[in-house]
Amino acid sequence: MAKNILIVGGGAAASALAKKLKKAKGTEKIFVAAQGGIKSDIFETVDIRANDTTALLKFAIDNEIDLTIPVCDIALDSDIVSFFQTNGQRIFGPVKDACNIALNKGSGKKFLYKIHAQTSKFGVFDKIQLAQDWLDNANFPVTIRCSKPNNLDDRLVCPTSTLANEFLDNLFSKGETGVVTEEFAFGHNFTIYYITDGYSALPLAVVGNYKFAQDGDGGFLTNGVGCYAPDYKINDVVSSRVDNVVKNTLTALEKKGTPYVGILGIDCTLTGDDKFYINEFKPFLQDFDAATVLNIVDEDLIKLFHACVDGYFSDEYESVKTSDLSSVSAVVTSRQSSQEIVGLDIVDDAENIDFINVKQTNDGKYLTLTGESFVLTRCASTLSRARNYLYDDLAVISFAGMKYRKDICS
Repeated sequence: MAKNILIVGGGAAASALAKKLKKAKGTEKIFVAAQGGIKSDIFETVDIRANDTTALLKFAIDNEIDLTIPVCDIALDSDIVSFFQTNGQRIFGPVKDACNIALNKGSGKKFLYKIHAQTSKFGVFDKIQLAQDWLDNANFPVTIRCSKPNNLDDRLVCPTSTLANEFLDNLFSKGETGVVTEEFAFGHNFTIYYITDGYSALPLAVVGNYKFAQDGDGGFLTNGVGCYAPDYKINDVVSSRVDNVVKNTLTALEKKGTPYVGILGIDCTLTGDDKFYINEFKPFLQDFDAATVLNIVDEDLIKLFHACVDGYFSDEYESVKTSDLSSVSAVVTSRQSSQEIVGLDIVDDAENIDFINVKQTNDGKYLTLTGESFVLTRCASTLSRARNYLYDDLAVISFAGMKYRKDICS
């Protein structure tokens, strides 16, 4: 069983995963390959770019890495999985050809259409005139985004045709191709995460998501600013139908000769009691929900990942054990840079904090950078109790320009 582990990619997902893996039996050293990563008692940061596959392979060989886990889009898009497999390294994750449906939003939407999954009306365009023609027959609001969005400026929910055309002009003037337009689905956002060996899949958790930056679903559309699990709004009928989408996805990818091994997220919007749209695929746990998911998974992740990589997953697992706990997370962002984050030492348990993008000084202080700073997560026997613990902790943390949603799981 794995002793030395290499996680490729930084942020809160890498941090939360490292903390969970550290508790697995037999784990010795955990390395996280992330440029500019902070120091941790849980793992050792390695200053190698996530897409420098040659340097990462050399590190894995030199340090006798037993299992490598890519957690970021950059690493997966560099096809680190195929490269490591070719060189005899055990790695848990999907090859690029399999996870392109998650890395490229345009390809993902087309794939959903091909497998007849329920998704909102959409278009994928390389030319602005065709995208503008699509808008003429669309129901507003519409969401417009790049196929590979890098920041908040690459996506926007547009309530009017005027704003939509202005945003399209902005994207195409920057040379974007594969611009995705889709009718916005009103409802409750949720994600079901699955672990799969490429042939069978088991659910890990059902997570309720908060995607807009401001309370009451206002402001910019983001990847996620908070979540909770389990999501009590999702019934067995909806879960079963999402299961069928996953089965169809794995079957289609297997037929192409690119089975998907790893963790796959199905991002959805619940529009009625048993009605929902599939929005997109996620290639791994996301920064805003990784800790919430891992907090309630009651399995040895090393054994679970090995089972998928080594081909005995379906023989050993009929389900993934989860605890009776509930978990709630909030993403804390900063409007200003170089502000000292005060109060982290007062938080009930420092392990509840997973940094995304901060600076660490030589004397151990944490300074903000503009944008997402860290994720705070709390667990309890009930969602309401976990939420209260979460906001009690957030109340003791402060810095100039601090921002987070105050209505998570309210």
